[in-house]
Amino acid sequence: MIPMLQSLWAHLTWADDQILKTVSAQEGAFADEDIRQLLHHIVTVESFFLALFQARPINMEAGKQIPGQVEEFQQLFAAAHADGASYVANLNEAELARTIEFPVPAFKDFHPSIADALMQVILHSEHHRGQVALRLRALGGKPPVLDYIVWVRTIR
Repeated sequence: MIPMLQSLWAHLTWADDQILKTVSAQEGAFADEDIRQLLHHIVTVESFFLALFQARPINMEAGKQIPGQVEEFQQLFAAAHADGASYVANLNEAELARTIEFPVPAFKDFHPSIADALMQVILHSEHHRGQVALRLRALGGKPPVLDYIVWVRTIR
């Protein structure tokens, strides 16, 4: 399972980068509030879970401000991706089996394993990148192909 999670995180990083590059390049895309909110949600959730996994303090207020510049998004994604790459590179079976406690009242009695929570982050980001792709198409653009199998064939 560890190699697959590491591969899925590498794909997540590539796919996030591709969607952000496309948003940056398509005229008017970054001005779209829905796209900015979705990108912000993706990177905020990735960063939130990585901090949770590593028992770092989580600043809930910092995640509420949506960046106004593409460069700010690039920095946020780069930091989350580097943090995630470092984290998944050091995964072991004991870490995957460890359970976490959510600092969210609605989940106070739920303690998923790191393996389940990491899979949640990966699938969550995939879902919201699809929403960004739909917005790009609605704005007259062409979203990038972000399929895992395409990444395996061309990148990995």
